[in-house]
Amino acid sequence: MKHTEEQILAKAKKVMKDLKGKFFFEDCVKDAFFDKNTIVKYGKLKDKKHSIWIIGINAFADNEDLLYISDETGEPIYYMNFNTMLFDIEKDERGYFRVGLPRD
Repeated sequence: MKHTEEQILAKAKKVMKDLKGKFFFEDCVKDAFFDKNTIVKYGKLKDKKHSIWIIGINAFADNEDLLYISDETGEPIYYMNFNTMLFDIEKDERGYFRVGLPRD
């Protein structure tokens, strides 16, 4: 494990602040679980064995979204909302964003 839970939760809050903007609330980031050497099912690491953090995100109507962060790099891999829509996450000079969605 290269990152601590505290480091990953801090990264998740930064990512969620960039993704949600004015709709971000500190308590939307619930918890983090470490999964060593799992096969990633989506995104830039698809079908590769990788150690990841899975972060629970409070979503609309008591649902939970999931943010996947690489333990190797500490960067997000992808975001899955509660109705199983998957989004790659990239970063540019303005911060993190979900690929394929319009930005404010």
